[in-house]
Amino acid sequence: MDTEQDTSTRALRQALHALAATGSPSSQGGGYLGSPHPLLGVTTPDLRRLARGWVAADKRRPPEAILATADALFASPLHDEKTLAALILGYSKPARRAATPARVDGWLGQLAGWAEIDALCSNVFQAEDLLAGWPVWGPWLRGLTGDPDINKRRAALVLLTGPVRRSADPRLLDAALHALGRLQAERAPLITKAVSWLLRTLTLQHRAVVAGYLDEHRAALPAIALREAANKLATGRKSG
Repeated sequence: MDTEQDTSTRALRQALHALAATGSPSSQGGGYLGSPHPLLGVTTPDLRRLARGWVAADKRRPPEAILATADALFASPLHDEKTLAALILGYSKPARRAATPARVDGWLGQLAGWAEIDALCSNVFQAEDLLAGWPVWGPWLRGLTGDPDINKRRAALVLLTGPVRRSADPRLLDAALHALGRLQAERAPLITKAVSWLLRTLTLQHRAVVAGYLDEHRAALPAIALREAANKLATGRKSG
């Protein structure tokens, strides 16, 4: 027998499929996104409206019920459902606060490519979400930098871009510097672009630290990260 949770998740999926650009999933676009998962072709604005509306429709929905829906969507074979799950978390602070690193790690294991990793890791979890449970989040983030899955190693960098943008908390800075130190030697674009992104973002709260880091690690940093971070310091822009 279906539970209320099953019914709600099924209705959400039906609404998503009704927005699809085509009648059936397609692999077109997956190469650009770096994802092996088929696409429905739902636009980002439509995904955002659907996620925001679903969260707002029942403000009394328990955080665990929201997380259970996220579990189901992240486990889907479809790129659009995985992205929808990340957007739902972005609109639900109670669900984010209830999410554990172990749960997030499980979600990451079902994602691939920059678009899916960034959907969950960029500007979803805020500084206050991580810092509220830092004794657990901090060690997990450090461990993520050594994960054999390159997608999780990218997550170790991208997860910190939002928090360090808005908070100068030294715990976040230390975690960011640790991630950079562990991953700056890699040359896969999935990592080099994230190293550049994190360094550029750190300039907003820690200009002097970034300037010193570039001087000290000039030989080890990817060229793109060195160039774009230096330009951000000099001009405030990503590139010249």
